[in-house]
Formats: sequence, C-alpha cells, structure tokens
Amino acid sequence: MYIDSIELQNFRTFRSSRIDFLHPDQDFAALGFRKPKLPNVNLLLGNNGLGKTTMLKAIALAALGPAVRSSGIYASQLIRREPAAATGTSAKSSRVRKPQPRAVIGALFTPHPQDRVDESHKVESRIEVQRKGDLEEFLWTHPDEKRWHPIYSSSSDAFFFVGYGATRRVEKRERVDIGSRRSSAFVRAQRVQSLFEDSYSLLPLNTWLPEFRQKNPGRHKQVVTLVNKLMGKGQYTFSGQMAEGEYLFERGGLKVPFPALSDGYRAFLGWVGDLLFHVCVTAPKGKTLYENKGIVMIDEVDLHLHPKWQMTVLHTLATELPNIQYVVTSHSPLIVGSLEWMNIIVMHSGPNQSSIAKRIESAVHGLDADQVLLTEFFGMASTRAPGKKRRLKELSLKARSGDIESAKKILEEMSTGMEVVP
Repeated sequence: MYIDSIELQNFRTFRSSRIDFLHPDQDFAALGFRKPKLPNVNLLLGNNGLGKTTMLKAIALAALGPAVRSSGIYASQLIRREPAAATGTSAKSSRVRKPQPRAVIGALFTPHPQDRVDESHKVESRIEVQRKGDLEEFLWTHPDEKRWHPIYSSSSDAFFFVGYGATRRVEKRERVDIGSRRSSAFVRAQRVQSLFEDSYSLLPLNTWLPEFRQKNPGRHKQVVTLVNKLMGKGQYTFSGQMAEGEYLFERGGLKVPFPALSDGYRAFLGWVGDLLFHVCVTAPKGKTLYENKGIVMIDEVDLHLHPKWQMTVLHTLATELPNIQYVVTSHSPLIVGSLEWMNIIVMHSGPNQSSIAKRIESAVHGLDADQVLLTEFFGMASTRAPGKKRRLKELSLKARSGDIESAKKILEEMSTGMEVVP
C-alpha cells in the first residue's frame, strides 16, 4: 500500500495540518502539478523541532490501522500542549502548557493486490489519542475495520511498511533471535519500532541472508545485487563472501568485515540490510523484490553519508526499488538539490508554536548547495561565517561611497578564507 494523505489535529507540534504524499499511483493532476522524475520520494524538510520525525511517527501509527491498539507501541506525550498564551492562562503561570483533550490522525491509503483488499476503494485510517489522567491511549475510531483484517496476520505480505529512526543501532549476530522476535511482538509494529524507541536494534545481513543462499538462491542473488546498487559506484563491493561470521566488503583489493567499516558505511548498510530482510519476507510469492510495494520511512536519510553520496542516495533508492514509497527527513541541501520541489514537504512555523506542512512551488533541482540554502526551503540570508559577512559588508559600504580599493578588495575577499595560511 501507499499513503495518499494524512491529516493531523493536536498531534504534538501539529495543531491542524494536512499534506498529500507522492507515490507511483498518485493522481498528480488532482494535486495540481506534473508527475516528478522520482514519483515515489517524499522529503520532509524543516528546522529542528518543527515535526519531521513526528510526521513519520504519525504515518507509522496510521499504517497500523486498528492493530495500533495492541501493537505494543505506547502513546506517550503525543497530544499537543498549547502554549499558555493561546489558552488564556494568566501571566503568573505563563510557562504552563495545557494538553488538549485528544489528538487525531486521519489517513488515506492506496491498496494493492498484495494487501488482500478491494483495490477499487481507498483504505482509510482514523486513530485518536486520548488522555486518561496522566496517561495516553490509542483508540480506533473509523467505522470500517473489516478492510484492515489482513493486517492482523503476521505471515501476510499485506500492508507492508517499515520505518527507521535517527538512532540506528545494528545488533550483533550472536544476540539476535529472529524466531523470538517474530513470536514476542506484533511483526508490523517491530518494523517501525526504531521510530519510537532509540534502543531498538536492526537486523544485520549476517543474521538472515546466509540462510537464503541455501533455501532461496534466487532471492540471495537479488539481495547481493541490490546491496551493490544501493552502495553505488566507487564504494565497497559486496559478493556475499563471509569470514568468521561477518560479511566482507571489498575495495581496491582490500576485504573489510562489516564491523571494521566506518560509521557511515555501517549506518547505511545497517538499515539497508534490515530493509532488504523485510522486503524479502513480504514480497508476494512469485514476485521479484523490485515488485514489492509499500512504505519506507527513514529519519535523517543522510546520516553519516559523505556529501557525494548524499547527492545520489535518494535517486538510487527510488530507481532500484521503484515500487516503494519513500518518506524521509533530512537537513542536507545536497539532498534537496537532488529532488524537484514537488518531492519536498516543508515544515513551517504556525501560530502558537505549531507546525504547518506544505510545498513551496520554487524550482530547486540542480541548484548547488549554497544556492539551495538561500532559497525559501532553508531561508538563510547568507552561508558565510559571521566575521566574513561583516567584513564584506564593510567593504561594500566603502565601495558604494567611491572607495576604489575597497571595490577591488571585495573580489579578493569573496574568494579567500579569513585565516592566514603559512
């Protein structure tokens, strides 16, 4: 399935906000713009504290449907607290933030054959978070629950979605018991657990891929191919070769075990390995991994990635797994410049310390990092260090008053740093 839209009321920083998401089956004419080159990518952009991670959590909860009540994910501080000024509280207690009585998440999904539901109608989700004293709890409030029944089956490939928080910890092989995980908690909730729990660990390749070499060599080959494509040119290559229980990655003739890779590679391969596991186990029978459809959420997709890698990571993900809908967050201007404005959802500040999600209709694809930072997407006035900015302003004022030497100096200052190089 894909998510078409979500509407949030009193959900953390969102007082009232609605947004449409892109996916390959979306009606772009109804959205009022053309189909972008990457129709399966949605980037959430915005300053810290404006709700990017909150939006991912809301999507995950909506995707759980009525199963959210018994998923093992607990509601905690999800209901918005209004600033005292907005609720008319006296100045004496101006720092008190009063919680609203409830939060509401409403979402619309496009189903597919693997979801085991009638494809001619959208699937709707409506979840409320209500307060009971100091506690919060989830309530399913949509009148139609029947269409969601396939989600209760752990073995079903229906309703595929997975999410990754910014803290992506990869568990060691000897500490992972996949069978225990499957039996101890709701499988679909496990797939988004790291969005809600920082300590939740991901499944590394060596905990599940070796079994595929024997039992499903076709799948094994697909995974090896996908890992190499997702890594991209100029990175390590992956052949599926192991040494002492760890997969080896090769570059320039040097073979490096996974634990010895840099933080950037381990962070990337950590969630990619976990993602490919879930793509494998949910791919419909008789279908390739490329044909699997669902939602993938990634918080801080550029985490630990070199700038050159940031420029290509989303394009690679979107083209190698083209039927997956991606909803990701980032602060990287290089990520932004690799997309079109239609792919970007910006979190803006609204009234009373709230957030509003919307698109900015401004061409951004292909701009360099400095240019992107000076657009409405980031709203920066300058990318220069404060000292250099002041220096250039001083020279500019002198040049305007007729100082020729200052005018010449501006060109020199603009192309050099401030420190003295011996």
